[in-house]
Amino acid sequence: MTTFNPRDLRVWAVKGAEGRLLEIAAEAAAIYRAFPELRERGQSRDAPSGGRAKPHSQGTSARASKRREMSAEARERIAAAQRKRWAALRASRAEAGDSGGGSGAGRGRSDKKR
Repeated sequence: MTTFNPRDLRVWAVKGAEGRLLEIAAEAAAIYRAFPELRERGQSRDAPSGGRAKPHSQGTSARASKRREMSAEARERIAAAQRKRWAALRASRAEAGDSGGGSGAGRGRSDKKR
């Protein structure tokens, strides 16, 4: 049985993969020549589910325009919960005798402007 050097196998595999990618690119170019509307269409609902269509070159993508908006009530609930967390953190630091001031070493933000 013939054994091959693993490096040689890798080189051959890369060359084969490069060749296949060139074949795929040529095939894609032929498809785009036959169906130019594929380049023009963005990621829309009528795009086939198996592939990905190119996004529009101008404007926003479909994903960005479908961003959900949070209600004012939900934002307030989140803000209140965060204020509660910060208050608890300040209280625990006050109990420990740490005022939070000082050199700032070990506080997580070393890029803070002074």
